Amino acid sequence: MNRFGSIAVAAALLAVAASAQAAEGRFIHPADTNHDDRIDKAEWVAYGLPAADFAKADADHDGKINGPEFVAYDQAHRKPG
Repeated sequence: MNRFGSIAVAAALLAVAASAQAAEGRFIHPADTNHDDRIDKAEWVAYGLPAADFAKADADHDGKINGPEFVAYDQAHRKPG
């Protein structure tokens, strides 16, 4: 499996986990380095996600990405295959 395939699989697994955890009130993602159950822009960029996509993912415009926002972003930007 190439690097892109590995990243896609990891993203899919994280989305499933985030969805389940969001339902439980917790959002656990490796980008959330301060463990506040949200991803701020600095964490987003440090994790390697596109800086320009942060605003797209932050649906409520509060400066943080929560579990449901991350899942929605991930599903909208997942490449088929």
